[in-house]
Amino acid sequence: MAFDPDLDDCVVVALRAMLDLIEARTTLKRHEAYMLASLAADLRITQVVNEHKGVHAMLEKRYLQPAR
Repeated sequence: MAFDPDLDDCVVVALRAMLDLIEARTTLKRHEAYMLASLAADLRITQVVNEHKGVHAMLEKRYLQPAR
């Protein structure tokens, strides 16, 4: 999740946080986490009343489960 007056900056911060989360919870390397996020993550725009915009990076929990 990220908040900033610039929506583009929000996206960068939210995606970097998502990549950190994927790396922490799986055995994927950074470039693999990036590939997963590009295929499976969604960005959702949050409206904030103080003129800051917000972005949530969303990924289904099933993608963070260890391989069986």
